[in-house]
Amino acid sequence: MKKFDFTMMTLALTVVLITLMAAVSVRAQDEEVTSIDDFLEEPSAANTSAENNAPSAGVTQLDELSVETDAEAEQAKQAKKVETVSTIDATELQNTSKSISKAVNTSSGVKVRKSGGMGGEGKINIRGMEGKNIKVLVNGVPIETQGNLGLDDIPIDQIADIEVYKGYIPARFATDGAGGAINIITKKRPANSVDASYSLASYNTHKASLTASHTIDSIVGAAALEVGVSGYFNHSDNDYEFTSPYMKSSTGKDTSVIRDHDHYTSYNVQVFTNLMGAWFDNVSLGASYGASEHEVQGNTFRITETTMDGYSFGTTFGLDKKNLFVKGLDFGNYFSFAYGENTVTDTSRIHCRNWFSCDTASRNVGELSMVGLPKLRTVESFDFNDLLNLDYEFYKNQTVYWNTLFRYRKENPEDDVGSEMVGFNMAGFPGKTYSMTTGLSLEDRIWDEHIQNLIGFKFHYLKAEISKPVYSTLNEPELQSDDYKEFSYDESIRFQIVKPFAIKGSYQHAVRLPSSEELFGDGAKVSAAVGLMPEAVDNFNAGISIDLMELPLVTRFRFDGDFFYSYYKNKIQYIMLAQVATPYSNLDPIRGWGYEGDVKLDLNEYILLGTNWTFQDLRNIDYVAKQGIPENAIVPNIPRYFMNYLAEFHIGDLINKEDFLKLWWAANYTAEYYYGWKISSRQDRMIPASFSQDVGIEYSVWDNKLAWSFEVENLTDRVVYDNYGESKPGRSYATKIRYSFR
Repeated sequence: MKKFDFTMMTLALTVVLITLMAAVSVRAQDEEVTSIDDFLEEPSAANTSAENNAPSAGVTQLDELSVETDAEAEQAKQAKKVETVSTIDATELQNTSKSISKAVNTSSGVKVRKSGGMGGEGKINIRGMEGKNIKVLVNGVPIETQGNLGLDDIPIDQIADIEVYKGYIPARFATDGAGGAINIITKKRPANSVDASYSLASYNTHKASLTASHTIDSIVGAAALEVGVSGYFNHSDNDYEFTSPYMKSSTGKDTSVIRDHDHYTSYNVQVFTNLMGAWFDNVSLGASYGASEHEVQGNTFRITETTMDGYSFGTTFGLDKKNLFVKGLDFGNYFSFAYGENTVTDTSRIHCRNWFSCDTASRNVGELSMVGLPKLRTVESFDFNDLLNLDYEFYKNQTVYWNTLFRYRKENPEDDVGSEMVGFNMAGFPGKTYSMTTGLSLEDRIWDEHIQNLIGFKFHYLKAEISKPVYSTLNEPELQSDDYKEFSYDESIRFQIVKPFAIKGSYQHAVRLPSSEELFGDGAKVSAAVGLMPEAVDNFNAGISIDLMELPLVTRFRFDGDFFYSYYKNKIQYIMLAQVATPYSNLDPIRGWGYEGDVKLDLNEYILLGTNWTFQDLRNIDYVAKQGIPENAIVPNIPRYFMNYLAEFHIGDLINKEDFLKLWWAANYTAEYYYGWKISSRQDRMIPASFSQDVGIEYSVWDNKLAWSFEVENLTDRVVYDNYGESKPGRSYATKIRYSFR
């Protein structure tokens, strides 16, 4: 009854708030103000469209690679018009406590599913494909080349834009991938600036971020030297209450328990220098150190002592030069080295059969394996990367891009505790990978840019040296070398029929090479996968875009709609068979299709409304006897239909000049979907439908130099599941203060 009363009260307050917003909006003027940046900019820039107003990302440093110059940002902005991409303006979120996952989760076609709280495993799903099919990049460089950097570790304060590529990865990104990409573009730092923030949230969650830089002018001729430091700190106890069908009471009802062993802490510190204005436009040098500690908690049964921790340090060196030797030829080369160690400590004498019954053994038995195998596994890794970018505008509105990424990775696993107990090497053997991805693409903009065309191809090469697993000390491991050579290619076209209306379409034959985790295994549950095939997919997309200004009832109306179709071959998937260590294997084939739409309404300079929706259907084409998967079965554990909603009220010069107030409400609906393959009409493992709401307030003064925010997630305290048997945190609160000196 209390929950019902609280829900009704919330709805009543929402109605009152919307009514108040509508009343205030009567004062609306003709000029459109949809963000604090719009409010603070000069009137002459007010008519610039959102599509042409993307912030330029300067030379920045985030953990590893610094890759985005002003020229490359401009070229990328032009290319994005024709590509299948949506852009999230992260500067709109810099005063909030939101994570990158939370921001991306509001985009159509994208669903981010988390396991646990901060630091928990997150899977980004784009148009039905998730996990390693989705590449995460920072300034165009794969995040896996950047040490222990996690997606949600990156402070939102340091980000300008988040680009979401759906079923498409441009050739100018020198990486593989079959389902899409998330590209995080870091902000350009003003000279002599400090940006600091601190956030406090439920479950003893703390986030802190700091970036400071100083520029010394005219050190040699016209050259300037920028020096700086940047860092972040994240911590959460993650001790929220959750309920699961795995935990039944004596009466058969689901019970709730507290995640009492799920603490997470991460931090990173880096120093950087940039020599600007010499013969090279920019010479960058950086070094960083980061570490993380994570207690592990279970789902079907309780875990009391297992932990995962790691650290990494890295160095970077970059060169940028516009008009190299000839006008229009831009050059960039960025080298990085990262060393890291990651350890899983699972040597407890306590082993829990469920959340209520635990046994104490006479010796270490571990908690992650039901058969009782301890683990103290450390993986030492070495990463060398070199990225080469060449962009040449050889004729007006015609540009060719050449991008190449070389990578060498080596892993050395060790586990003396587990290996001694079972009598053979349980950790796995050292492995190496050598890879190169090179892409060449041509962009044409003709008929006053009413027609844009982008065509490209990439060549992928991977050599993996893998030791086959052995289960006896009498056998020597056999070293096997696998070579992968694959091509991918794409074609995209955009036709702007009239200024507010455009249509576009694209096709890409994409490739994803096996990852080191899939090839080498983990020495326990996952064995080495010798002979694993690359994934291949054919992606088709067709869409329309409408952008209408100054309509009779609204200031601006925007609509983007897409239909997509995909056909996957050799999809890499892990099938766990009881307690037997098994490798990743290929599943073939998968067919997917769906549609999505995105609508935004600027009612006036005060009120913004928005919604988007996504439907996606993935099915197995043929019968798979090994796993008992029927023909035409829906691929499980992937959301099929979901929607997002947004209402925002904003006003400037409210109390003092150059202040800004924003009130917002956001919601998400996800329809129910199956956890496993539907092979029986009696199957009851469903992930239930959910509807959650978030609200927040932001207030800033002094031209956004000082800002404060307060947010409530899951306002009505609904039970929400991303994964079967594991509910997400309930209602939670967060507040943040941010100071920016420039």
